[in-house]
Amino acid sequence: MKRIINVSIPIILTISLILLLNTGGANIYGQIIGQTNQTNQTSGQNTTQQAQQQLDQANQQMQQAQQQKEQAQEQLNQTNQTQQSNQSKQQDPNMNEKLLNYTNAAILALNDDDSSGAQESLVQIQNALINASGKQVVVVPAPAVSSDEDSG
Repeated sequence: MKRIINVSIPIILTISLILLLNTGGANIYGQIIGQTNQTNQTSGQNTTQQAQQQLDQANQQMQQAQQQKEQAQEQLNQTNQTQQSNQSKQQDPNMNEKLLNYTNAAILALNDDDSSGAQESLVQIQNALINASGKQVVVVPAPAVSSDEDSG
């Protein structure tokens, strides 16, 4: 019995020592794997965060581009409206008819020796042309022009 105890105690101690050493190694190995998994998870999180940030930036850039497009469209619409209003001022379809009527009235007034009627018709022609031009015009009275020509 003593002999069994003498033999079994060193065997038990050796087995215990081997188990302790293996268990320690397993813990270290387990820690290394755990740290690697944590690193991979952190790296995956960083990659996901970076991808999300890039997606957010791309969305912001798309919104800015959309706003610029809308502003350009609005400016184009304003320009078109301005051009259309300018054209409508310049291209009065009744203008030719009005001018012909005014000149006919002036001719008839001159035929009847009605100088005041002819003068009225000429003033109407002049006003119609000024309105058609769409520009600011300074009208110089006819007597002022004729007196300058007489003195020269």
